[in-house]
Amino acid sequence: MPSANNSKRSRRAAFADDGGDEDGATIAEASSSLRNESQRKKPRTSDAGPSKKSARPAREQNTVSSDEDEVMQEPDAPPSPPAATQYEIMRDAGFKFLEHTDLDDQRATQRFQTRPEMVGENHAALNAILESITCYNFMCHTRLHCELGPLLNFIVGENGSGKSAILTAITLCLGGKASATNRGGSLRSFVKEGQEHASLVVKLKNQGPDAYKPEHFGESIVVERHFTKSGSSGFKLKSVTGRIISTKKSDVDDVVEYYCLQVDNPLNVLSQDNARQFLNAASPAAKYKYFVQGTQLEQLDHDYQLLQETLEANETKLLAFQENIHVLGEKCEKAVKLRDAVTKSAEMRNQSKVYSNQLAWAQVMEQENILQQKDDAIGAAQEEITQWEQTIEEKTQILSSIDDRIEQAKQNLESFTQEEIQAKEQEGEAKSKFDEGKKAIEETHTQERDLHQQLTNASDKVEEYRNLIQEEEQRLEQMNGGALAETQKKLDEAKQAVKDIEEARKAHDARLPTLTRDCAEADRQVQELNEKLDRQKKEVTATETRIRNLSQDRIDPLAGYEPQIPQLLKLVENDNGFREKPIGPIGSHIRLAKVHWLPVIETTIGRNLSAFIVTSKADQQRLSGHMDRLRLRNCPILIGSHGSINRLNEPDEKFDTILRVLKFDNQLVRDQLVITASIEQTLLIEKREDAEVVMFDGSPPQNVAACLSHHDKKRGHGLRMTRRGNTNFTTTPVTPSHDQRFPRIQSDKADEIKFHQDALEQLRTELRGLDASRRVLQQAAHRCAQAVTQHQRQVQAFAKDSRNADVRARTVQEALDAFDGIDVRLQGLKTELEEAARQKDVYGNQYGEMAVQKQNMNKEVESLKKTLSQAKLASQECGTKVAKAEDKVKRYQETRRVAVVEKNQAHEQLDLTKAKKSRAEESRERQAAVVADYTQQAGAVAPERAYIPEGQTVQSIERKFESIREQLRKIRSQLGASEEEINNRAAQASQEYRDAKRHYKSLVSLADELKNALMDRLEKWRTFLRLISAHARTNFGYLLSERGFRGKLLLDHKAKKLQIQVEPDETKKTGAGRNTKTLSGGEKSFSSICLLLAIWDAMGSPLRCLDEFDVFMDNVNRAISTNMLITTARRSVGKQFILITPNAIEGSRANLDKDVKIIRLTDPRQQLLADH
Repeated sequence: MPSANNSKRSRRAAFADDGGDEDGATIAEASSSLRNESQRKKPRTSDAGPSKKSARPAREQNTVSSDEDEVMQEPDAPPSPPAATQYEIMRDAGFKFLEHTDLDDQRATQRFQTRPEMVGENHAALNAILESITCYNFMCHTRLHCELGPLLNFIVGENGSGKSAILTAITLCLGGKASATNRGGSLRSFVKEGQEHASLVVKLKNQGPDAYKPEHFGESIVVERHFTKSGSSGFKLKSVTGRIISTKKSDVDDVVEYYCLQVDNPLNVLSQDNARQFLNAASPAAKYKYFVQGTQLEQLDHDYQLLQETLEANETKLLAFQENIHVLGEKCEKAVKLRDAVTKSAEMRNQSKVYSNQLAWAQVMEQENILQQKDDAIGAAQEEITQWEQTIEEKTQILSSIDDRIEQAKQNLESFTQEEIQAKEQEGEAKSKFDEGKKAIEETHTQERDLHQQLTNASDKVEEYRNLIQEEEQRLEQMNGGALAETQKKLDEAKQAVKDIEEARKAHDARLPTLTRDCAEADRQVQELNEKLDRQKKEVTATETRIRNLSQDRIDPLAGYEPQIPQLLKLVENDNGFREKPIGPIGSHIRLAKVHWLPVIETTIGRNLSAFIVTSKADQQRLSGHMDRLRLRNCPILIGSHGSINRLNEPDEKFDTILRVLKFDNQLVRDQLVITASIEQTLLIEKREDAEVVMFDGSPPQNVAACLSHHDKKRGHGLRMTRRGNTNFTTTPVTPSHDQRFPRIQSDKADEIKFHQDALEQLRTELRGLDASRRVLQQAAHRCAQAVTQHQRQVQAFAKDSRNADVRARTVQEALDAFDGIDVRLQGLKTELEEAARQKDVYGNQYGEMAVQKQNMNKEVESLKKTLSQAKLASQECGTKVAKAEDKVKRYQETRRVAVVEKNQAHEQLDLTKAKKSRAEESRERQAAVVADYTQQAGAVAPERAYIPEGQTVQSIERKFESIREQLRKIRSQLGASEEEINNRAAQASQEYRDAKRHYKSLVSLADELKNALMDRLEKWRTFLRLISAHARTNFGYLLSERGFRGKLLLDHKAKKLQIQVEPDETKKTGAGRNTKTLSGGEKSFSSICLLLAIWDAMGSPLRCLDEFDVFMDNVNRAISTNMLITTARRSVGKQFILITPNAIEGSRANLDKDVKIIRLTDPRQQLLADH
């Protein structure tokens, strides 16, 4: 995370820089501009500064009660202080600035009396406010959450409810040390017993014009700290949306420093132990230590002491530097004398000059001969260029003829493809009819079984009536009288009931086929939707995994290829038998600029993304052998050449093409995709409507082979549009393979994550829609199943009702027969027997007809099956035609590739020849420049062209020149160096001497400025100490007067002690006051609260925390202290107060309002009961 560019709340002493009016000074917290980032995180200390260990209150005295706190053992005689250092003497200046404390107190009292009772309505600050704190497995709490108010917070609760844990968590989560909390020596001690890790979460308000990096964090900053039993610890800075911004502690420190939270300040976050020590048991020296630490005076003192040490070290270095300047002056004087003593011989110099002139012009003549050779080379290159241009023209005509053949083959392929689609549709229609025929046969089987069962029942009924007739014939002697008319009526009613039941059963049976079909159709739809839903879930899971892997940067670039690819690459790398190393897979050398085209482009390029490129047949065979050993079958091998395709017939620049959205790290890869996939002529238009307008409306765009667009509804799918002439328009789907889990084309990780996140959101929306549709279909299928079940139950009910009606009819008939005589009853049974026999014959006839119908349906299904076989055969034939057409297109494309390679080679040779000519011309120009340069240099040596004796060369003249120079060199060696070296030494010595004097002067000036700055800062430090002391003394007296007390705050800066004297008896007008040891526990606590508020008023932090401020107070002192805290907090507009007490806060005891929030933590015993 970038560091903050500016500081919002730099803690500063608010008094005038130089000679300001002290009466108008406003007391604020001190700060130091000397501390850099590293020093803020870990301040440096020196031996002269006070030890941190001495500032820490001793914990050996364990307090038991307030009485024991009052009895503090004071040493009989304080040890003599160590001798003051030079810095301390300079800082204190004899403490003369403290000689007029009465005047300072008077001015502070005047300022205090003139300030308004209320600064204004207390309102919440826009930032630097703790909104909430959450603890997990922290101390004795599994989860502790506390929402804080923006102004004044009272946290109340029983012991163990987590009050003090909240302050401890605030200190630790905002970067404080474990030792600063007085609750543990290390973080591991704060992990709950039985747990291995703990975490703390603090939410900071971050609004307003001075918010901290709102573009990154938003309106809230979430700080998390995690630590474990093993001692490891880490931080997380999150935005309001939960996005992780940083995991560095330095960035957490930047946030804390920006808002001036000061969680390590012992008075800013006053923990339970520190509060008890400060309020009840602190000695005068300890109170003074709290005072200087809380107001940052001690930190400023340390910084200025460090500056003083730096100045002393610099003064020591300046003394050594001054000695070095003296040595450099002597060296400069010697070098100048040696330069003046150098002389040379005149005659040898003249001869050396003649040889120098000849050598210069001999080199010019030599370069002029080379220039003539360059001119001859340019003429030869021009003749070669003419020959290659003729060859390119011939290859262009051949390539044009091949392109026409490819175009015709592609048109045939499109035609065969359409025929294949129609054949597949006919095959699907034939299969649908065949499936319907099979289903009808199955229904016929069901009806045949029903008829067989009915025929069996009819046969049983015939046999039953025969047995009844036999029984009736045996009842010849049983006669009896009765009500004949009534019995006859009952018989008619019983027969009518049997008839009604039979008619209702027939109507009910007629609904069964419809219910069965509806149920089967509903089950089929549910099954199809479940399969689609499973595929959608798998796609959602795969997308989530993809996003997670991309976020964690764990995706292997080769994950989208076959698993043997890494092994193949290792074999290729280690195989030195290749003429040139193969390039591949092609997809690994491509990077996509627009990631939303990824699935469509991958599908369009297809297997070529897994292909490898070689430059010779031998390399192809060698690579093929490696692939065969690894059983790689889906990696084509393409043969290319280094001849680059420089001239591409591309469409208008306003369109995107596959070539334009791809970036290649190898030219061969681009050329092969141009040859095999025509990527330079394939348009990319996002919307289908726009693509159709471009391709199908008006005249076709030039140099366009096809156009790709996104599918209207299916994300990741696409459409391919082609046009052949003015009538042949085709649109085919581009369906990505679900087996391709990882992409083979690389893209920008952030864009790819955004693309997959958008896709995931759409997939989830579709998944929810599918799930809702599934529930609707499942409900429909359930209703169908219930309808079938209810139908079957009704059939059983009809059968039961029919049997009961038959029994009633027979019973009534028997009773009627008893009245009419044996002949009538027997005749009725015989009639029923005849009816049963007739019904049996009807069922027999229906069963026979059903057998004939079944035979006819079998013949019809056989015919449909034959039709289906013919459709499949036609589809296969179309597929064979398509395969042959594709093979033909590939052969033509391979021929075109060879022709393109030959043309490219010709272009390459032409370019090479042109480059050769260009290089020759450039070389000629350079040589001409060299000749001109040599001529100019020779002219500088000898203005007139020197005569070169015949037979002399550059080497022979150079030998003569070196010989005479050697003689001159021997003369110079007597002086120890050449003339040039002597001159250089003299110049260098003079420059070093001047530089050293200038540098020394600048260092002295810097040291003086630092001294002046230190003295100015120390003067301001003394002024600040004087003003803040007067403010604290005055405010302390005012706060005591709230209850009618009188007292004084005694600040002894020489002895570094702070004492308070309090007189609680307002009627006692004499006496300076009593020592706090003579006060009661409540009076002592109230006095300490007044002292704390007086110091707080001089601090600039937006956060003030105090734990158990009223633990030793009675009800009267507690009420007054609480009201005083509330009043003081309201005067501190925008400041947040967190006050902890085990006692309840009542409205009658405290002036409560909307700016006061009382947070009651749950009793730990109630928490345990709730958990159980």
